[in-house]
Amino acid sequence: MTTLKSGNEPQSCKMANLSDLTPRELEILQLVIAGKTNKAIASEIYISAKTVEFHLNNIYRKIGIRTRVMVGIWAIQNGIHAEIREISN
Repeated sequence: MTTLKSGNEPQSCKMANLSDLTPRELEILQLVIAGKTNKAIASEIYISAKTVEFHLNNIYRKIGIRTRVMVGIWAIQNGIHAEIREISN
């Protein structure tokens, strides 16, 4: 299966497995599908928003998807569930 890049060059779709993602990438993916922003994810797991962006870009590259919505769909289709954490006061 191929998709077209913006310049109309064919690009093959990579079919990634969950094992291709690191534990941190899986954690971030769970938080993304829970609807968290990069800033909220960063705050919750004590890393910078830039580091969240770095991990998301790695996820996008590994699974061959370019948007947050499509990554969320891929995650759900692959059995990843949203990570809901309780907020402690």
